Amino acid sequence: MSAVPALPPDGARRRRSRRLWLAVAVLGVASAALGLRRVERPTAPLLPIPRASGQPGPLGLPADARVLVFAAHPDDETVALGGVIYRLAHAGTRVGVVFVTNGDGYERAAEEEFNLRKPTDDDYVALGELRQQEAVAATRHLGLRPQDVHFLGFPDGGLAELWRAHWLRTQPYTSPYTREESPPYPGAVNPDADYDGMDLTSVIARVLEDFRPTVVVIPHPYDRHPDHVHTTYFVTEAVQHLRGRGVLSPTLTVLTYLVHFPSWPAKRGPLFDRFLPIAGLPDSTWVETELTPEELTAKRAALEEYRSQLEVMNGFLRSFLCRNEIFATLDANVLSRIASIH
Repeated sequence: MSAVPALPPDGARRRRSRRLWLAVAVLGVASAALGLRRVERPTAPLLPIPRASGQPGPLGLPADARVLVFAAHPDDETVALGGVIYRLAHAGTRVGVVFVTNGDGYERAAEEEFNLRKPTDDDYVALGELRQQEAVAATRHLGLRPQDVHFLGFPDGGLAELWRAHWLRTQPYTSPYTREESPPYPGAVNPDADYDGMDLTSVIARVLEDFRPTVVVIPHPYDRHPDHVHTTYFVTEAVQHLRGRGVLSPTLTVLTYLVHFPSWPAKRGPLFDRFLPIAGLPDSTWVETELTPEELTAKRAALEEYRSQLEVMNGFLRSFLCRNEIFATLDANVLSRIASIH
């Protein structure tokens, strides 16, 4: 997670904002050519949830749901939906969390954690190992076992490059932080994968095929963090591939969450302790759920495990400890659009 919503990925200090991201993320099916992605119409709705108006509707998931959460970095899952994960896990629902990166490129966190002025590539790998340990401890508070948590180990701050310029296996990407071209972390889903778009899509598809979710939770495609947005691109790409093979249901439910956006998290209520939907965010229908005191306590305990992040963005992270959690579904009409090359 970045220090402030307007900044890019952990440690990177670039800002990119592309208005065409939403259509690309939702349509998802593409062909690769020189790192550019052309998106075609899907064969069936990915988000068949009708538009609502007014106040957010209630979040409702079936008792037999199989929920797979994708997070660009460790801590995203806790701040966005730690309470819901706790509720589902303790109700017997199968829940998994997939961390696409280990958040190993956050320069300020490495400096603070290791008391350094200029971290080396080994220091960034050590930060990634630490954040992986923090994630296992945090999700344990939410009711998950280590086997429910999956680490892909792809490059923090580099997902946009994999999508745009390093899609092909002949063009692997080297992390400017760890200097690695493949996941260096113990327990990575595929430590032999290269840092390229094709391999990342393949690894995500493998996790999806093994888990067979009925609900997928991903970053909102208007999130301002490039790693978050491109996590959504890659997951959607893999989902469409598996749906084309009949592996996943055409009525798969997809929920999105927002972490990095101007003036977010927005609050409401007498104590300003409730998330407020962002008015006018295109194509989004908001749903919310109230957290019980027990769920909020578990979310807080999980967040406390992310000590390396609390050291550098304490106020921002704690601002997500609200009495509700909020998600957006996307207007199904978006699925009829054809995205432009980005």
